[in-house]
Amino acid sequence: MTRISGRRLTLATALSVVATSAVIGLGLSSPASAACTQATDSPGCGSTSSPTPTPTATDVKPTDSGALPSSGPTITAAPSPGTPTPVSGAATVKGVFTLGNGSPLAGATVTLTPVDEVPEDGSDITPTVVGTATTASDGSWSFTLPSTLPSKLQTYADANGGVLSLEASFDGLAPDGTLLTGSDYVDAGVATGSATTEGSVAARAETPNTVAIHPDVDEAQVTPADSTLVDTADSTSDAAADTSSDASSDSSANTWQSVDGASTTGFRPDTVNGVDYSAVKPDLGGGCLVKKHVIKQHDYYTTIGEAHAYYDTTAAFEYNNTLSSTWGIATSVDGEHWSITGKISRKNSTGHAVGFSNQGPRWAKRFQVPIEYQDVDKRTTCIGVKTKHSYSIIPVKYDIPSGGAVARYGADVSSKDGLTAYRNSKPAYRAVLGKKQYATITSGTSITYGVAAKVFGVTVSLDTEYGASHYQKISAGSGGAEHDIWGAKGKISGNPGVIYSY
Repeated sequence: MTRISGRRLTLATALSVVATSAVIGLGLSSPASAACTQATDSPGCGSTSSPTPTPTATDVKPTDSGALPSSGPTITAAPSPGTPTPVSGAATVKGVFTLGNGSPLAGATVTLTPVDEVPEDGSDITPTVVGTATTASDGSWSFTLPSTLPSKLQTYADANGGVLSLEASFDGLAPDGTLLTGSDYVDAGVATGSATTEGSVAARAETPNTVAIHPDVDEAQVTPADSTLVDTADSTSDAAADTSSDASSDSSANTWQSVDGASTTGFRPDTVNGVDYSAVKPDLGGGCLVKKHVIKQHDYYTTIGEAHAYYDTTAAFEYNNTLSSTWGIATSVDGEHWSITGKISRKNSTGHAVGFSNQGPRWAKRFQVPIEYQDVDKRTTCIGVKTKHSYSIIPVKYDIPSGGAVARYGADVSSKDGLTAYRNSKPAYRAVLGKKQYATITSGTSITYGVAAKVFGVTVSLDTEYGASHYQKISAGSGGAEHDIWGAKGKISGNPGVIYSY
């Protein structure tokens, strides 16, 4: 191990950033007081005081005999983000439905219902129909909500930070009477004008999902076994398997997983009793009776972010007052095989801030909060056909379990920092962090956590949207070597996703 001293501590190039970019500040500061600032790696919540950083040699930075890559520009001060730019006009939601083989499902009726309508007490409801749409020749559909929502729908949106979460579903019968069904999950950003929220702006920028329909022949309700309710924390092995958290990917690969952990290799969702329905076009849908109820609900600790600190830096992460995350929704037609179809935003209040500060140096972990999830049974009855069941796993709200921690640490992700990771990073994403300076991500969307939680035995994905009160921060010390940082998926001055450190 050799020592580097004073490498490129002053660069002529300064990086100019705008308010809508990731915000870079100068000086040292701590995040606002958080309800949980854990001082150890135990699952509990520590005191609200900042933990003492682990002492290390601040003037020694590991390197090798090879020439180091160019570091990029030196970061400078930038303005703080303002309020969201107001949006106007009624919100529109969109999507695409296909057959199992990917061919467009044209001329089909898509029904939209509110996600947050299903009561927690397990009672049956007939979902409120917000509206219907008809798929075009390419399977695409769109629906524009009324400018003034019915009071019940507005209440759901207000409780979710100006976002109305909707299920867009198709139910139709094949010529032999087999039910073919599919569900997409979409967000309508309904807060406009002076009431515009970050969540509403993000919802309007969402990319439409493509969802395939599949046969549903399950006539008996499947209830999650109690054994699956054992809390499963994010582990090191999960982090290693979570390739979607790498800079190379922003999508979840969680498709056709088994609820009991068994292999789904060779699983063919479109084949039932030897009949392949992947190319079978059903009737155009409509006319079936749908009811829903919650089978079970439980709290699971869910990864919502991470922070990194290498060399002599320290890390902070804060998740303040609202969930501000988007979940991939797990769906199933048999209660055994699950896939992620669509995403919904959860923007409801947590009631307080959680996070950590001054962790490091040579420290990097994910951060988890307890989320209540529901396993929802959807019962569909069509004329002349017995009732069929399909399922979805829905995040509901921040909910501390009895005797549980308000937040806790997840997997160690320090392997994403250091010299090797720095050499493998994209040069355009690199920057230099000067002595006693800090960099803070306060806007944009994080990378996707494909292994955010295991819920009723099923893996769900999540990504967190940074805002003025949801951020990752890295602060430099006064070591003699240069402090190098880079974004996981973009420039530090743009939408880096996560700041890595060397």
